[in-house]
Amino acid sequence: MCIAAAAALATCATPQATPSPAAAPAAAPVATLPPASTTTTVAPPPAARAQDPPAPAPVAERQTPDAPFRASAPVPGPEPQFKVPAFKRFKLKSGLEVILAEMHDLPLVDVSLFVKTGGAANPPELSGLAEMTANMLDEGTKTRSAIQIADEMARLGATLGTASSWDSSSAVLSTLTKNLDAALAIWGEVVLHPTFAESEFQRVRENLVTAIARRKDSPPILSALAMSRILYGERHPFGWPLTGVEPSLKKMTVGDVRKFYEAYYHPNNAVVIVAGDVTEKDLKTKLDSALKGWESKAIPKRKLAAPPVPAKTKIYLIDKAEAPQSSIRVGIVGIERTNPDYIPVTVMNMILGGGFYRLDLNLREGKGWTYGARSTFDSRRTPGPFSAGGEFVATHTADSVAEILKEVNTIRDADVTDAELARAKDQIVKSFPARFTTRASISGQLAEISVFGLSDKYLAEFTHKIAAVTKEDVHRVARKYLLPDRLSVVVVGDQKSSREGLAKLAPVELRDLEGNPIKGEPSAARDGAGEKRGAGGGSKGED
Repeated sequence: MCIAAAAALATCATPQATPSPAAAPAAAPVATLPPASTTTTVAPPPAARAQDPPAPAPVAERQTPDAPFRASAPVPGPEPQFKVPAFKRFKLKSGLEVILAEMHDLPLVDVSLFVKTGGAANPPELSGLAEMTANMLDEGTKTRSAIQIADEMARLGATLGTASSWDSSSAVLSTLTKNLDAALAIWGEVVLHPTFAESEFQRVRENLVTAIARRKDSPPILSALAMSRILYGERHPFGWPLTGVEPSLKKMTVGDVRKFYEAYYHPNNAVVIVAGDVTEKDLKTKLDSALKGWESKAIPKRKLAAPPVPAKTKIYLIDKAEAPQSSIRVGIVGIERTNPDYIPVTVMNMILGGGFYRLDLNLREGKGWTYGARSTFDSRRTPGPFSAGGEFVATHTADSVAEILKEVNTIRDADVTDAELARAKDQIVKSFPARFTTRASISGQLAEISVFGLSDKYLAEFTHKIAAVTKEDVHRVARKYLLPDRLSVVVVGDQKSSREGLAKLAPVELRDLEGNPIKGEPSAARDGAGEKRGAGGGSKGED
């Protein structure tokens, strides 16, 4: 076998000259390169590839019947006109006001009770009381435990939720039309007959205390809470979180909750908003049955303390050592919801930072110091806060504060452009229909009318009033409500790297993580509010 293999190899070897007789066994041939002048001949390609396939014939341009039409963009059609969903008002036997928006497109009904009292009625030493009262409504009634309520709602495919805001407290039901009677029976019992059991109260309170403890890990929450305390002080309900603080919750008792409920949860201080597949006749019968026995009572009136007026712009610094970014809020007490200037203020705020406008264009697009900067007016039954800011890279903390203050001054000192005004009004007007996309959102809009005592024509007239705002209106309200020499600035960030730069803008005061002044710490850099950057300058507000 070895000989056969050797023979095969020999057969495949390259032929070579016969060796000389004097030579020993022949050596393997050595390949040599041809001389530079030698011309090599390239073998022709195999016959199978001797010729490339012919190029395809050109295809004639395809024409569609409507090609001429597609050659140019279509002319825009008329601007679509949005119509606010129709609604009607009526009262139950108890005197309870009902607002109904009938919607028969789907077999769904949302029923929302709004008590016209919320966190604004919290005693300062019991912050979180309105929220705790609302939370306890569905934690057990005279005939059902909290678990039974949840199980029965799940069986019906319904949802029931309770909550509070600064100006109202709510119990909201969403259900299929066919299950409305059964769901209303549970909802009515939750509203009229909560037991406020001590064991459930202890559990709910412990959950809230645990959630509150996590606030210290969130600079945005810390800055917002500190701003509220600074703007409104410790004797005003708005100076404390809506959900309360640990000392107030631990001081709170079931008796406090029951007292709040008995004082404010009455039909003459409430409204029921219904949106969905039900008629007025049927609804009146069902609600009278579900809320039978609910009696009116005189509602206590509470006068809120006046917020403190700052003498000058000041910076409050809360230390978060080595934080890579700083949470910044610039604020002042704003306007109430029924203020005649609410509409022009809405447009002015949009241009400043209510959307992707001046603050974002400067601090995000121009400087690259933040993912987003915004401003907002939180209008309540009494004046709520204005706030502008965001989360900024720590190395530009003072620079970011200076730029926010600059933008506040700029919108006060000069008219906005025609393009800015048109874009802001267009955005507000064209986004308005989105407020009515669901039954829940429609209920929210109707509740706003009732809770704040607005006209029934308010929603239908809203976009027209926005469209009528002028540059002069924007300039007037900016000068009236944005007072650059009386702003409060809260910064949650690294003290060591930011304090010196901040001191060049305004006096700096250190606060702890709870927003309390640090004892023994002077109001730092009292003389450091230099004129170098002009951050705190500007004229006072004009009436």
